[in-house]
Amino acid sequence: MTRMQLFELEDMPWLPDSLRDAGTDFLRTLMALAKPYAPVVPRLAEAVEASGATSIVDLCSGGGGPIAHVREGLLEAGCDVPLTMSDLYPNPKAFAHVQRLAGKGVDFIAEPVDATAVPDHLTGFRTLFTSFHHFPPRDATRILQDAVNHRRGIGIFEITERAPASFLLAFANIFLVLLMAPFMRPFRWSRLFWTYLPPVAPLFVWWDGLASIFRSYTVDELRAMVDGLAPNDYVWHIGREPTRPLRITYLIGYPKPR
Repeated sequence: MTRMQLFELEDMPWLPDSLRDAGTDFLRTLMALAKPYAPVVPRLAEAVEASGATSIVDLCSGGGGPIAHVREGLLEAGCDVPLTMSDLYPNPKAFAHVQRLAGKGVDFIAEPVDATAVPDHLTGFRTLFTSFHHFPPRDATRILQDAVNHRRGIGIFEITERAPASFLLAFANIFLVLLMAPFMRPFRWSRLFWTYLPPVAPLFVWWDGLASIFRSYTVDELRAMVDGLAPNDYVWHIGREPTRPLRITYLIGYPKPR
């Protein structure tokens, strides 16, 4: 199946913040329940240690997504480094909720952070969970090249792929949003409004999930991006890791030891 750069409503600057937050709150709640990235966290811990990084900067964090269970997995793997959430459209209320869940060692940036041009003062190992597919190939390559230019480690992890199981789950999300909206935290009246009065949130989540699947990169496409980077003096690990009922596609890179 050919990759298609469909639009996602979440990326649109005109989208109401309250509707965007309803979508990212759903994804965070779903990930807190399913912990889909747990199988790949040991790989991240090994890469952080190998890179010598003393902190992690999570880019495109959305509503905080899997950060709480990623932090838990890192601690279990003996990787106790501070982790900072960031986003181009930051959601401080959701970030603060994740911070309370994760406890000591998790922080966030309330100002916008562009993943294609990360500020120099953010020096940690960079991660992107369920977000790399948002970027067209040119911008996706810029994210990788920026990490290489600044000698930062980077880890990209996606649970979406162009496969039948992903399409089925995207459709199921319509009903999951309707069921879960009253129980998501932090509580928002706006979420109930967007979910039940005009039932926009379920359709918003369904469409963006569908678009995410079509936009997802394959292992071969990620390898092609890495091959074009210069100077290519990085250790790269690219592959897939099973996580029921899907698979995680990952790309991990860090400078070769000198």
